[in-house]
Amino acid sequence: MKSRKMVAWLLISMMAGSLLNGCGKNSEGGNSPGKEQETGKSNSDSISKTEGSSATENSDKPFAGQEITWTDTGAGAWEENVEPIVAKFEEETGAKVNMELYSHSDYLQMLQVKLESGSDDYDVIGIDVPLVASYAVKDWVASMDEYFTDEEKKMFNDSAYEAGSWDGVFYAPAMNSSSQLLWYNNALLKEAGIEIPESTTENRLTWEQVTNYAKQTLDKVDPDGSKGISGITFAQVSRTYQMNQIPNSLGGKNIGDDGYTAEGVINDKAWIDGANWYQGLFNDKISLKGITADDAADFFLAGKIVFIVDGTWLANRCDKGEMKDYAYAPVPAFEGHESEVGTPTGSWHFGIPKNAKNKELAAEFIKFMSIGEGNSMWLEADGDVPATVAGVETMMNSDKAPEYMKIAAYESANTAVPRAMTPGYTEYDTVIQNTWEDIKNGSDVSDSLNNAASKIEKVMEKYNK
Repeated sequence: MKSRKMVAWLLISMMAGSLLNGCGKNSEGGNSPGKEQETGKSNSDSISKTEGSSATENSDKPFAGQEITWTDTGAGAWEENVEPIVAKFEEETGAKVNMELYSHSDYLQMLQVKLESGSDDYDVIGIDVPLVASYAVKDWVASMDEYFTDEEKKMFNDSAYEAGSWDGVFYAPAMNSSSQLLWYNNALLKEAGIEIPESTTENRLTWEQVTNYAKQTLDKVDPDGSKGISGITFAQVSRTYQMNQIPNSLGGKNIGDDGYTAEGVINDKAWIDGANWYQGLFNDKISLKGITADDAADFFLAGKIVFIVDGTWLANRCDKGEMKDYAYAPVPAFEGHESEVGTPTGSWHFGIPKNAKNKELAAEFIKFMSIGEGNSMWLEADGDVPATVAGVETMMNSDKAPEYMKIAAYESANTAVPRAMTPGYTEYDTVIQNTWEDIKNGSDVSDSLNNAASKIEKVMEKYNK
């Protein structure tokens, strides 16, 4: 999903400096965005194949003879990448790590059933980060405060640590982070005679500028709309993860500080102004309604989108396809709100089920994968935005890192806004996604946001007791 080799340099630099960094699983386009992978459970009962990892041969190692079971999403997508990482952990500890991988949708369904039943089948689970609060409130996962010191917690970026916590308790260390950039089709802009000025994280383009560039380009290259070119598209059309950055960049919050309040939050001025701007793109035919989250990136690769907001993985798809004349910039700011840019973030985290059989070993494995050597190994193999302070610093200071990865790393550490931290995220997400879709299709903005706030408040009653 993202470039697999672009950050191989990072492992070397991090290990040389004895740095602990954060990385994790890729998630192209999803709820971070989640992963829609091959269907079904991995056939591997264990990825432990390293010789000399048995208890008898490693009796001097701290967890010799012990074992844990890790379940996660990613079936068919990254077994080969993770095998040497787990083998390394087994070599160092003398433990055995059994693994079960599922497709994204199958995994979430399976995990809910297991957690609801109080199963002790798993010691380590992958948690889609917006579900952390829900799992915590339902008492499905154990606190990590016992296992991570204050100094270890500080290794994570603020946004990653916040996203893995609920009500002052740390539950879920991050494997990686995510971010978004503005990507654009240079060929279309050149055809229209437009040159985009330099944009940096300190001096960003504005959305007002980008809107004007998009309109000028369409007027030149597709004046009657017959070519079906969209001027501006958010790759995750209507999806909460990406769309909420619009009001976030106007100073708006995703939910109240208590994790339950929506009235006066998602229907405040920031949301109304942001939603009106977004709806205006479609009213003015700068954006096209026919593009969905499932095919937006394909449209860009086909030369049918001028500007698209998408993740770092888009570069790899462009380079492997026919889209060669592309460029990128930090996500724009709104005029007058240059200091309030809010970029989406959050990916997959680790957790320990409340009834896990071996919490001590599970915590050791999670440390290895989130702030230890396994984390660096994962980043080398899969390519992700780091979730730790050290990882971001190393990337920013490297002369080998691709510039777009530096931008993404900067955003994850400085402008990132986690998704709504609430036990009712699943219901919240459904309401917000439907609301963005309604706004796209022309519904009254104020009415839509007021209705959404009312629905969310009603839903939250069962959690806020």
